[in-house]
Order: sequence, then C-alpha cells, then structure tokens
Amino acid sequence: MSMSVEHAEALKNEVAVVCCRTEEGTIIQASNLEDPDIFPDMVDSGLLTIPKDCLKVGQVIGTKLLKTIDSLTPLTPDILEGVKEVEDKVENDLKIEEQDKEVVEEEIVSQEIVDNAEGRVLKIRIEEGKGIDIELPF
Repeated sequence: MSMSVEHAEALKNEVAVVCCRTEEGTIIQASNLEDPDIFPDMVDSGLLTIPKDCLKVGQVIGTKLLKTIDSLTPLTPDILEGVKEVEDKVENDLKIEEQDKEVVEEEIVSQEIVDNAEGRVLKIRIEEGKGIDIELPF
C-alpha cells in the first residue's frame, strides 16, 4: 500500500522500499513507497530483506531512479540519483537528551550549593530519565 505525502513526512526516518514495479527515470514520490508498518512481518517471513545501505524515506523523495526495479525493492544509493542527506532522528534525539541531562545536572548542582550554605543537604541523582518533575517543600 503506497503512502500519502503526509504519511511519508511523518515516516521520513524509516527505510524506503518501493510498493510497486517502478520504471527507470521515475522521480520517487510518496506514492511510490510502501508503508514501513508492514516491514517487520515481511522481514520475519523472509519476503523482504533490508540491506544496511537502505536509504530513508526522507532521503529518496525527489530522487531519480536509475533502473527499473520490482515491487518491494529497498532503495539504495546505487540505484538512485540525487540522494539527500537527512539527519537521523535517533542521533538528533540523543543530542537533545544529552543537552537536557547537562541542564538538569547544572540545576541540581546549584540547588546543592544553596542548601549546603544553609546547613541542609539535598542530594538528587538522576542517572536516566525523561519528564521527571521533583518538588520538595522547604
């Protein structure tokens, strides 16, 4: 089942596989791509193999196909012209998480200094987490 433009935008960091036979010279659009939601079952059953160099949906939209391919063919750099670079969502999320962790650590250090100056000690250590809200009355 091919994807809509909106669905392709939402899944721009998922692997790109054509839904139907696609002719050489085709400019890849969302309608040429299969919905990635079905890939896990297809891989498990052996109907689909995703190579390591398979491009992401966001990288292939607007590229030109260099040869005719069959349905359910993963899109790789060797069969496309004009591949775009797209920042990996996982890497971006990790960068944001690291920045958040640094901010939290700075806030905790500041709180410890103030409390130690008043003779009280408040120690909070957060190894990992997201959306942690701590409120303590004084």
